[in-house]
Amino acid sequence: MNKNQQLLAHAKATEVREVARTIVDFWKGEKIDVDKQFLNRLEELDEQSIILRDSFGKSRKGTFTGNMRELNKQIASLFVGVKYLVKSYLHHSDEDKRRDAKKIWKQIVALGVNSHKLSLEEKMPSLQKLIEVTLLGDLKPKVENIDGLKVFIVGLRDLINQLQTAHRLSIEEKVKRKQRVQTTAQAHKVHRLLNEEILPFLFTLRKLDPDNYGKLARIAELELKEINMKIRARRTMWAKRREETKEM
Repeated sequence: MNKNQQLLAHAKATEVREVARTIVDFWKGEKIDVDKQFLNRLEELDEQSIILRDSFGKSRKGTFTGNMRELNKQIASLFVGVKYLVKSYLHHSDEDKRRDAKKIWKQIVALGVNSHKLSLEEKMPSLQKLIEVTLLGDLKPKVENIDGLKVFIVGLRDLINQLQTAHRLSIEEKVKRKQRVQTTAQAHKVHRLLNEEILPFLFTLRKLDPDNYGKLARIAELELKEINMKIRARRTMWAKRREETKEM
């Protein structure tokens, strides 16, 4: 068999689909009257290549993990700052400030003085409730009566919003990573279909009926030659990098 009558291993999913679509689109465009068994294989290739296309999804691995970790640290630091500031005002010389601090502290205790140590799912309801009652609810004027407290709480609110956004994006990222695994599996399926079903059948049919199958076989060979050159170039680059790594 000619070296360009098979698609080499390590082909990218996009390259696998490119070879598949080249064959299918030329067959459809030229309206080639093909053998019944080969027709079934081509229809299967058409269907599986569409599934492969629909599975494509780009993913950045772990993009938001470090960001979420840092946001968690900052939230914990600010929450502790809020606690210490409010506690210090429990002993303030101004009776009104002491009274307001006491009400705010009571709310913090009710929500959990160690809320910042909980998991993301557990801490969010408590922290969001604290933000709500101190910036929008009954405790708002009391917060404004304690110097510097509002700055802490506004900062806490902003960080929580950032953490929620990062958390949502990380979930989307996981979905895309799962999608990428599905793409790889589908690419392998189409790759096997090409090498085990489509290409051997096509090149055999060309020998039997060159007038009918010659153009399609030639188009397939040209596409395979181009894609396989890219794959060989990548292999050479990988091998070179491995050797350079060994020498370091």
